[in-house]
Amino acid sequence: MQSQNFDSKSASDQVVAIFLVAFSMFMVGYTATRVYLHQPPQVNAQAESNVIPHQASLWSELKE
Repeated sequence: MQSQNFDSKSASDQVVAIFLVAFSMFMVGYTATRVYLHQPPQVNAQAESNVIPHQASLWSELKE
């Protein structure tokens, strides 16, 4: 009878341990995602040099 009681405690301990590990993994992933999304965007200087101006800005010099 005592062996059966030990097995049920062991199974419930395993369920609790699995829940704690899964919850911890979720919290670490959630925190890492929030930190990553909270960072300001990185501006690439090369990407800005490839921007084509709007057509209206090309004609603005003729107006003067």
